Amino acid sequence: MTSASARQRAPHWPGLCKDFHSTVVELGATKDGIDLRRRAEARFLYAEHKPFLLGPPQLIRGALADTLRRVTGAYHRCIERIVLASRNDERVRNTLSTPPALARDLADESEPANSKIHIMRLDILLDRDGGFQILETNANCPGGFVFSGICNRAWREFLEAQGCPVPPALKHERKGFMAEWFLEVIEEDTGAKPDFLAFLREEGGNRFELTDFGKHVRGLGIECKEIDPRELKFGGKGAPTANGRPITHAYQKLGMQRFLELRPDLDPFVAAVRDRSLFVQNGQKGRWVGDDKLCLAMISNPDFAGLFAEDDLKTLERHVPWSRNAGHLPADRLESVRRERGAYVLKRGLDTRGHGVVVGRETDDVTWAAAVDFAVRDAWLVQEFHETTWIERDFDSPHTQRHDVALGAINGELTTLFMRSSGEMRVNMARTGRMHPVFLGTGP
Repeated sequence: MTSASARQRAPHWPGLCKDFHSTVVELGATKDGIDLRRRAEARFLYAEHKPFLLGPPQLIRGALADTLRRVTGAYHRCIERIVLASRNDERVRNTLSTPPALARDLADESEPANSKIHIMRLDILLDRDGGFQILETNANCPGGFVFSGICNRAWREFLEAQGCPVPPALKHERKGFMAEWFLEVIEEDTGAKPDFLAFLREEGGNRFELTDFGKHVRGLGIECKEIDPRELKFGGKGAPTANGRPITHAYQKLGMQRFLELRPDLDPFVAAVRDRSLFVQNGQKGRWVGDDKLCLAMISNPDFAGLFAEDDLKTLERHVPWSRNAGHLPADRLESVRRERGAYVLKRGLDTRGHGVVVGRETDDVTWAAAVDFAVRDAWLVQEFHETTWIERDFDSPHTQRHDVALGAINGELTTLFMRSSGEMRVNMARTGRMHPVFLGTGP
């Protein structure tokens, strides 16, 4: 949007404080503000040669704080219920989009502790009335936890030095937060305090947050090293090893698509995690079931209401859009999806970074028809389309862009907030998105 009239028509989310935004934009245009912005963007790269773009910080009104916390906790409990039920509930298994290559890995396990979700992120879209809708979950490798806290802290120090008050910090602003929470989760889950952590990632693969995470871990006096998971050896007893060194605790940095490609070489790794001889965040079930977008097809479906606590469903009822497994739609609803492409979105259950998403109103009729056929055949999520609100993309640009808000949770507790904005309907930072630091107010 470029014209003033177009900008006025773009809806803004009432949950954001306009006065705070105006102050931030004004201070961000000063020499010190420009220096801060340049340092922040130069400090991080999203990927090789791709800068980590930052937009103006935002403040969510305190009146929404309790709602955001309650929704985060309720949603986390519902996802863990799905993960646990996937051990032996055929309805749940049939609704999920588990790739055939993972079916054996995610089969019934004797140890319920493997169903925990230690870390997750909820992505929500906002509406002009001040509400929001949960569109998907990330229980895989949400590296934004590291960078959002660092960015928030830098902006807090700058704004407070300029006389601009900022609400109390969430936990992600603490220095070394990523390392602290990981070690707390490890001790709670395993009873151990490791003196060594492996960062498991494919050689040459994505290491988005690992540089800063490694600094945090070493700052606590713990040795860490990046290791390709294919290097692990496991004999069925004791700890797995890599180059002769026992590995008992690790941070897994390996997305689903690469995991599937490498799966034939990962038997020792999978067996060690399943046996609980190796701890990784979210294990295997929590990661691959909890990350599955098809979880929303159960939370939003009254047929699965018995799976969840009644209070949790009541908390979520206004915040989960209609969502179903496309392969399970009755004929009349499937016909509606085919006919009304502007009202729906299709999503591959276990894809990331903006891939595997087809927005009906971004396609033509022929493309949409083919996409629906594919979604039915491969059990994609079909979800009601929800327009989101708009916000200024940058400090020195008149353009507004769509945005979401990300809610980060550790063991179901809201610890992290940030926002992404983009000119696309998919506001993912792997595409064209910017990240906005977000503070959570305490007043009205």
